[in-house]
Amino acid sequence: MFEIESKVVYGVVGVCEVKDISTPPIKGISGQYYFLQPVYDDKGIIYSPVNSGKVMMRGIITEKEADKLIQAARNCKKDDRLNEKLSPLQYDEAIKSQEPMKLLHLVRCLYNIKNERAKELRKMKSADGRMLQAARKLLYGELAVVLGLDYSEVCSQMDEFLGQN
Repeated sequence: MFEIESKVVYGVVGVCEVKDISTPPIKGISGQYYFLQPVYDDKGIIYSPVNSGKVMMRGIITEKEADKLIQAARNCKKDDRLNEKLSPLQYDEAIKSQEPMKLLHLVRCLYNIKNERAKELRKMKSADGRMLQAARKLLYGELAVVLGLDYSEVCSQMDEFLGQN
């Protein structure tokens, strides 16, 4: 169980802060729920049952793990595993897993596809573009929160590393 004020990664929403653990103010709903406030979206609170296994939720990574991910991104040209192609089925698996290394691999794979298509003067497929945006949001958002950096700063740094040919 997570504590109030802890940061979690929730589904495809990304990093959220646990604002409260209580019964939501909605008629007909009972039981304990997490009141989650997305870090990069202040439009509303998400109510998630404490004992629900439907939506993936985990604690955020440590600063040490974040540093390892950035180091892996920095050296991605030399890493055969990160340059391995993924199938579209593996794209969904990586997003749903919320595993930072799988997300890093997915972002690198999609940037490789984008670069290959650019050489042929073609645009990236829209489905691949949407998947790239989703993976970047999850991975970069978590890194920014963990390292206490601005989201746009993390985006430009990681894109520079992962987007290289």
